Amino acid sequence: MKLKLLIIICLSVLFCHYSFGQEDNPGITDLKSGDYQKAIDYFNVALKTNSSSPDMYNYRGYAKYKLKDYKGALEDYNKSIHLAPFDPEAYYNRGNVEHELHDELAAMADYDKCLSMKPDFGDAYNNRANEKVILKDSVGALLDYNSALELEPDSAKAYLGRGNLKFKMDDIRGALVDFDKAISIDSTRPDYYYQRAIARDTARLYKGAFNDYTKVLSFLPDLPDGYQGKADCEMKMGNIKEALKDYTQAIEYSPKDGWAYLDRSYAEIQAKNYKQAIEDCNVASRLLPTDATPFVRRGDVKVAMGNYSAADEDYIKAIGIDGRCSEAYYKRGMEEIAGKQYEFGCRDLKQAKTLGYKGLDLLISQNCK
Repeated sequence: MKLKLLIIICLSVLFCHYSFGQEDNPGITDLKSGDYQKAIDYFNVALKTNSSSPDMYNYRGYAKYKLKDYKGALEDYNKSIHLAPFDPEAYYNRGNVEHELHDELAAMADYDKCLSMKPDFGDAYNNRANEKVILKDSVGALLDYNSALELEPDSAKAYLGRGNLKFKMDDIRGALVDFDKAISIDSTRPDYYYQRAIARDTARLYKGAFNDYTKVLSFLPDLPDGYQGKADCEMKMGNIKEALKDYTQAIEYSPKDGWAYLDRSYAEIQAKNYKQAIEDCNVASRLLPTDATPFVRRGDVKVAMGNYSAADEDYIKAIGIDGRCSEAYYKRGMEEIAGKQYEFGCRDLKQAKTLGYKGLDLLISQNCK
């Protein structure tokens, strides 16, 4: 089964930071109330009469950022910084916009500038850490997450970011500690539970992962990946009937996801529902026309049915689609050896090993000379 990553909301959470002040200003009132287009309209008029106000550009940039007009926001922050080059929050906010525009180096430079002027700015450390993760500077990112948490020990997003980083660094136990802490601080975020579910699944804590996926679905009941995750855990706990229900639910919410059909086909094989398993593989092959996996899986179904020659045909089709599919070579090789075609079987097993399939040394030594 294929582990898929969920994007509920961006996991490297960035926040614009403003103290809007106490001015009797309709534009600021609109910003606070979330009426960003109305705020932009107000600041457009205000800037016609006072085009040298860095705050006005800052405020309008913030409103544009919230409306995902990142290029417009960048232009406003550039003007604000030109007029007031010593405002750390302007650099911070421009860094956030540059992140959204996938300009990580520019974002890093702005977070650096912000922190040189305001070294106790915890969110800036957090967001700079996110950029370092993207740039694959794991050590630097870890140091920045640590700094963010020293300054803001109740920052759930910093615990989440550090947990994600530890997970990538294969420190699963450390990741779980950080995800637990993030959830203890903010229990309202479905992505926090989802990330912990993935970590728990990796640590073979299937019941805990199942509970986390269930929690995610309490927030987002039509999320296909939530049902997919639940079903994967149910399979690992031996609850095949329940897994089939959840795979089916995932397919109902995402009927064009070929991997969902493949995962259900695996459960169907375990339940000996071979006809349905083949139908799922057929659908998956149409949805994933350049992937060999549907034919490998359909071959597995035919093996389970005892139809070895038909299975061999599917493994051949898989290899035709992807000549580097080690699993297809391995399974075809096993079928050939089972049929006492040792020369062909050994050739396929050795090819599978060459392509990276693990654990074949004993099989090859036992069957091949």
